Amino acid sequence: METANLVIEEIIEIGPVAILPVLLFLIGLATTRKILQNFLNCLYIFLGLIGLSISLTLLVNYFKPLIDIIVSFSKNDLTVVDTGWLVSKQVILNSPVTLYVLMAVLVVNIIMILLRLTRSVNLDLWNWWIFLAAGSVVYFVTEKEWLAVLSACVISIITLVLSDIYAPKFESYYEIKGITNTQAQLIAWAPLTQLVNTVFNRIPGIKKIRIVFFRLYYRLGFFSEPLIIGFILGFIFGAVIKYRTIHINTGRDILFAAAYGLYLAAIVIVIPKMSALIFKGLSPAIKDLVKFIESRITKRSIHISLDSILFSGHPSVISISVVFIPLTAYIATILPGNKILPSADLILIPLLLVWILAQSKGDLIRTFISASLIIPLTLWISTDMADLFTGFFSKHSIEMAQDIKHFSSYGAGSNWFFWVILQIIRPLLNIFS
Repeated sequence: METANLVIEEIIEIGPVAILPVLLFLIGLATTRKILQNFLNCLYIFLGLIGLSISLTLLVNYFKPLIDIIVSFSKNDLTVVDTGWLVSKQVILNSPVTLYVLMAVLVVNIIMILLRLTRSVNLDLWNWWIFLAAGSVVYFVTEKEWLAVLSACVISIITLVLSDIYAPKFESYYEIKGITNTQAQLIAWAPLTQLVNTVFNRIPGIKKIRIVFFRLYYRLGFFSEPLIIGFILGFIFGAVIKYRTIHINTGRDILFAAAYGLYLAAIVIVIPKMSALIFKGLSPAIKDLVKFIESRITKRSIHISLDSILFSGHPSVISISVVFIPLTAYIATILPGNKILPSADLILIPLLLVWILAQSKGDLIRTFISASLIIPLTLWISTDMADLFTGFFSKHSIEMAQDIKHFSSYGAGSNWFFWVILQIIRPLLNIFS
């Protein structure tokens, strides 16, 4: 088990940026004779992912001064610290069930494909940490290995079924056939987005109102350019940051706002370029893989599961993220019962929007309403999970920074599949204990 955990730790440290292109290259050696072209495709994916990861980090960090201003007006007692990936990593690496969960999730996917219960092939290996974290926490609560493995498998099964249901919309919106996404904490919210769209479609008059991102983009003309949109929004954000002194140091603060606007403009221009680089390699690589599987393994159409970060550079995702990243912080400060401020896992917002926009077919109104419903729910669930994560660290004597007493993970702790399973398990344990 120790050796297995060391291997898993190494895979985790490598991260999705390297794992996906390397995995696609190795698979490509068996699925295509175009070895050099396959290598070039994977190189495009690798370089695009590096650029996209750096750009998304810059985007999230860009909003920290603005979020600090928003938090300064908060009446909520935000005592839960979002430590992000650090929590999930420690939970996984300090669990005795990690290897069992890993094997079970793999076997479940294979059996479901052979029995024709799913069309999704989960190649998103790095994001299997979601299942590993869920199983590890269930073991911490119950101290029963079989229940931990079963819980992880249930989450995996639900995720695969939902990915089959929503894959057509996903591949249609991002225009790559044969893809889907099986990140449980993201696809968990797809049914709620579908509900919002269903309600809209049944309201006379309103169902005909559609403000689709790309239609709006072309109608705005000059003002639709990412450079202009980024600069205007960034200038406004910069002015808000300097609102206390702008009437005193007017010239200096206006220059700061202009520079802040140019900074955001640069980011929103670079991100889609990195995304285009990824898609240049991804589209032919996935096409070759799907063709091989459908001709040699199964005659059914299949979906390859990929990390949603690959699609987070889509122009519509970035444009809406620029609004929703600071809006999430604002919601956190006014939401009754919320005690967490997303920070380390703020990157979850663009990833959530990847799914919401695909479900809403780029409609901005439906996307805005769906996201405005989902974000409060993720905050409440993450807050509720704080005691569990804090207790895990305390039990295993894992030290955090001295000033961090109560913490959670906005990414791992906002998965409602996981949260519901825990709500079922806890009362049952009390009954039979």
